[in-house]
Amino acid sequence: MSASDYPVSHSVVRWPGEKKTQNSVLQFDPCALAEKGFQVIRRYGTDIFQLERDLDRVSCGQLYYSNRVGVLCHQYSVLPESANFSEQMLCGGFHTDFMFQPHPPAYIALLCLQPDPKHPFYGRNQVVHVQPFLERMQQAFGVSEQDLRDHRLVYDLAERGRFEQPILDDLDGKLIFRFHERLLGKGQMQGGAETDMSMAAMLHAVMMDVTADICLDRGDLLILSNHHALHRRGECSIEFDGVAGKWRAREMATIRFNL
Repeated sequence: MSASDYPVSHSVVRWPGEKKTQNSVLQFDPCALAEKGFQVIRRYGTDIFQLERDLDRVSCGQLYYSNRVGVLCHQYSVLPESANFSEQMLCGGFHTDFMFQPHPPAYIALLCLQPDPKHPFYGRNQVVHVQPFLERMQQAFGVSEQDLRDHRLVYDLAERGRFEQPILDDLDGKLIFRFHERLLGKGQMQGGAETDMSMAAMLHAVMMDVTADICLDRGDLLILSNHHALHRRGECSIEFDGVAGKWRAREMATIRFNL
């Protein structure tokens, strides 16, 4: 990791190899999305209506609407207490957005409206690309891509009951992730490798090994591949503003879309 002089107020930590560019006009980097599973656009701005217009343009109108969320652009912030994973201070779990849908959205745009009060140490984003994940699973545990396709992880969902799904799936003939670490049922079976570790423990160990750690400042935009990468956010903090009489916390906006 290296630090730059952006912004003037404090340093931002960049991931290794990050291009020091900024885009007021949204443009995708196909190489970054293919090779790393994500693209960072610094100083994009905090206009969520502009973000929606830009993504509507580049996706040719393929913005992803969820009845559960109820809007195209979902805004949220960390709260002192919440049942919603995205609003909790606790570290999130690696996951695919809308993994249980037949066709999960292909991409996710995450716009930082306000960084964590203890930025850049808290409130980071972490991304796991499928290729280094597969290579390390084979190298560390002897678990192959086919093993991961065959091994059915167990999810215990209050609204759906017991549900089984491999971490790797085929969608329109292409390999994709389908996974949500925080929703896994307890007592996952051993994964068939020569180890006493459960499959859930092996997956988490490898994800932590190969993850890319990303710090977003106010106005920075992160584009993720929801099919070829898993993502989560690190632990967050909050800060009480005695003058304003309210909590300060990480604030984000997200839009899912297809191309």
